[in-house]
Amino acid sequence: SRPSPAATPCSSGAARARGDRRPLDGMPAAFREEGWALPADWWQPLVFGGIAGSCGELLAQPMIVVRTRMMVQGVSSSSSGASSLTQYNGLVDACRTMLRTEGIGSFYKGAALNAASTPFARGLYMAGVEFSRATIGEGTAATDFAAGTIAQLIGSLAYVPRDIIIERCAIDGQLQKQVGSCSSSIKAFRTMLAHEGVTGFYRAYLPHQCVWIPYNGLFFTMLGQMQQAEDSAGINRSGLALGMLNTSICAAVASWVTTPFDVIKTRVQVSGANPELFEFRGPVDCTRQLLRKEGPKALFSGATARIAFMVPNMAVFIPLYEFLKSSWNS
Repeated sequence: SRPSPAATPCSSGAARARGDRRPLDGMPAAFREEGWALPADWWQPLVFGGIAGSCGELLAQPMIVVRTRMMVQGVSSSSSGASSLTQYNGLVDACRTMLRTEGIGSFYKGAALNAASTPFARGLYMAGVEFSRATIGEGTAATDFAAGTIAQLIGSLAYVPRDIIIERCAIDGQLQKQVGSCSSSIKAFRTMLAHEGVTGFYRAYLPHQCVWIPYNGLFFTMLGQMQQAEDSAGINRSGLALGMLNTSICAAVASWVTTPFDVIKTRVQVSGANPELFEFRGPVDCTRQLLRKEGPKALFSGATARIAFMVPNMAVFIPLYEFLKSSWNS
């Protein structure tokens, strides 16, 4: 947000008489003597974050479905329900099989909910980033990691229930047997509400944080360090192309590193679709079963698809947000 102009020294009584408010020593300008005052551009993260985030999410929507299916398919091959999940031999085979057997629409399962909820979720996310920058600062590994963490915690208010519905829709055509119907976002919502209650939408709340706090912290830490290095080298960072390249690299690395957490989180989130197949007593039990039945390699199931989802998503989201904000303010 824009820095507030420096206040002229004056007595508190005279200041109150004129209606002036002087920033407290050592505090950001947004914190005022008589309470919290919203900056004039408070709406920008919510609006521009929602627009930019929606563009990124919908562009990468097909890979959400592919990634989810590849992350959960190992459960079938390692359990008694060997024919309960369609199996894929990698990213390309998954795309070919889905296109041949289910059609192009299979790549957009859950897209309606994604389009409806992402503006709010991404708006909250960028509001968290800007809040962190305004109160904690930016430019160091610690402050950049904090920005990612705060963004995740605020954004997850909308992200957690959204993710579980989208992932339940994603495996609808892969599961041979499931509880209720998840052929659409509305049907998935009704099925979960009827069979699992409200708590079903937050089944994997803690695993969700274990995935996205490290991801966002690592992403923003790497991005901040890359931008500092480019500034030191005198590189002009005003263009979209460099911003997209920077975010692509950071998203790819952060995605791969945090894939094991995402595999566990995803399996726990979709377990309500078929409790007999996804027979977990929580994320710890899920991890134990995975390691015992499938081996450590299974922790990186769907890693390529996850990178293919996050790279275009973030490469559009963050640079476009900064572009919209700077264009409006200029």
